[in-house]
Amino acid sequence: VDRAAAAGLAAPKPAAGAATERRYGWVSVEASELIARAYARHHALADTGKAFPPSLGAVDLERIGEPFHYEPKTLGDRVAKNVVNVLEHFMHLFFRDKYEHHAVTLETVAAVPGIVAAASRHLRSLRRMKRDHGWINPLQEEAENERMHLLIWMQHTKPSAVERAFVVAAQGFYVGAYGFLYMVSPKTAHRTVGYLEEAAHRAYTDYLGAVDSGAIPNAPAECIAKSYYRLPDDATLRDVILQVRADEAMHRDFNHCLADQYARGEQDSSPVSMAEDVRRYLAATHAAAEAAEAVSEELKKRRAAPAAA
Repeated sequence: VDRAAAAGLAAPKPAAGAATERRYGWVSVEASELIARAYARHHALADTGKAFPPSLGAVDLERIGEPFHYEPKTLGDRVAKNVVNVLEHFMHLFFRDKYEHHAVTLETVAAVPGIVAAASRHLRSLRRMKRDHGWINPLQEEAENERMHLLIWMQHTKPSAVERAFVVAAQGFYVGAYGFLYMVSPKTAHRTVGYLEEAAHRAYTDYLGAVDSGAIPNAPAECIAKSYYRLPDDATLRDVILQVRADEAMHRDFNHCLADQYARGEQDSSPVSMAEDVRRYLAATHAAAEAAEAVSEELKKRRAAPAAA
């Protein structure tokens, strides 16, 4: 670029309108593509006019296992992270190596934020008598996806009376606390969910490790999981865990992105999906590469001109 400037050429710039900064910058581009492809399958469930996207293979789903972490930037971020750390520690003490029971309880809680946030955005739209810009539906979809996870794990284990009582108490507290937090600070609410989903991703990675080590038998997948994820007849528990963990990765990153949009004052703009973020980044990168190549070719021509003369 310095040589181009010296030669009187403009430095290459990204294409007009292209993203210069990734909205999901804490996740690698490769992982973003895989997570977006894995979660895109849920959108096709409600649209019979489209071919159902093929499932990612086990190798690709395993690559989604990298534990990406969003570094706290504000006081609210740090509070959210510390609260989740305490809750995660408590859950580990309570369940220890009872991974199936941990998953059931986790999903009863994980399905709450999406529906509370969707209801809050819905009521906000009514109060302001303005459109919502597409936040409600993906938040509802997140809640439904988490509820399906619960139904899937209920086919593998049955919670004890103590665990059921814990779920009832936790849900009652969480609905009220999260609803209040969303009213006071939607940014912190979404950040908290982002860190909760980071914890869920770690929990499913531990679950997967227990299956791989033989501590938990790799039993055949049950019918709800095979129907929901369109898995083959010979699918196993391991295949289901990989699919569920990929969903949690999407919820993790989507909520962190929504928190960032609130931080930017973009709560009245449409959410940026991970797939769109990758497309913008690749388009900007490609445009910059083409511009750099054009500058390089022009420099070669200018250097060759005196020699030819």
